Amino acid sequence: MQQCTYEMEPQEALKMDRFGNDRVAEAVAHHPDRLVGLASLPLHDAALSAAELERCVRDLDLRGAIISSHVNGVELGDERLRPFWAKGGELGAVIFVHPAGNTDKRMLRNRLMITVGQPLEEAYALSSLIYEGIMDQFPKLKIMVAHGGGYLPFYTGRHDNDYRYGRSPHLKGDFSSYLTRFFYDTVLFNPDMLEFLVTKVPSSHVMLASDYPFAEKRPVEYVRLAKKIGKKEQDAILGANAARLFGISI
Repeated sequence: MQQCTYEMEPQEALKMDRFGNDRVAEAVAHHPDRLVGLASLPLHDAALSAAELERCVRDLDLRGAIISSHVNGVELGDERLRPFWAKGGELGAVIFVHPAGNTDKRMLRNRLMITVGQPLEEAYALSSLIYEGIMDQFPKLKIMVAHGGGYLPFYTGRHDNDYRYGRSPHLKGDFSSYLTRFFYDTVLFNPDMLEFLVTKVPSSHVMLASDYPFAEKRPVEYVRLAKKIGKKEQDAILGANAARLFGISI
């Protein structure tokens, strides 16, 4: 889980994040055959975050970091965060984007902050990274998005239509072409949605997740229910894809 120290004074946030990152590294050291670790960062200070990410990857052997879908209302593609993205690309670190939650008052009824708000946050995050040029400027970035990427992989047609009408001329291709740059987990709840996802992105960019304890209780069986995905691809989703992305020996 991301620590989200973004509301704290940056140095105090860094102190808390460093403490947590050291404990994660200790846990991994005790169980190196079972665990790899991701760091938490004070992302409201891009310079501090870049330095802490480098420490975590080079000194603690963590494989990347987990961040929220925005930083105190600042979108992930904002110019102020570029030093962080530059460092992430330089290190080959995996940056896992998890939704920050949506506080729109319309989301308060019927748990819409979870059912609608979370996938919407992921759509905001990916859209910002694409439109603000992060994916073009830092081609070596490894960005993984929770919950199958939220709404975006399933509804890029409207973005592509804008591109065809010349409303996003700075993009180097239609919006959908950028989806293949990201990595995705399998937390989509419906096997047919998982099947659809791999028609939009390479199956090699999709990997097992459970969203424990909130979602899939039998995540392996869930992947096996996606019958339109071949057995070889399913096997990779269940292990090899994540091993390659995170540098795990299997």
